[in-house]
Amino acid sequence: MIHVTDQEAQAEPFGEVIYRYTAENAVEDGLFVPVGTIGDYPVYFTSNLFAEGYEDAGRRRELVRRGLGLLRHRDPEDTEYMRLRVIEKDRIWVTLTGEGYTFMKPEDY
Repeated sequence: MIHVTDQEAQAEPFGEVIYRYTAENAVEDGLFVPVGTIGDYPVYFTSNLFAEGYEDAGRRRELVRRGLGLLRHRDPEDTEYMRLRVIEKDRIWVTLTGEGYTFMKPEDY
């Protein structure tokens, strides 16, 4: 039998984290476009998706509404750290992580 202490259980599964690439880093690098907040969570669009007509606030709001509707329903593959939903197959995804909501094209994942 293997015994794991509480401290070991809380440790990073692959060892010490050397560097984390955050959503803030992605904004600074031009990969994410911040478009607002929902509650305490920021909402980002990847720059690739944003450039496909989501500069328009109405289109953006509609996509966010659809994504939130999908995220409301639990999925067996959801983890404590992330939920991912397909809004349009092979075209648009949304994730919810501790850093917020991110709307993206599958190739941006």
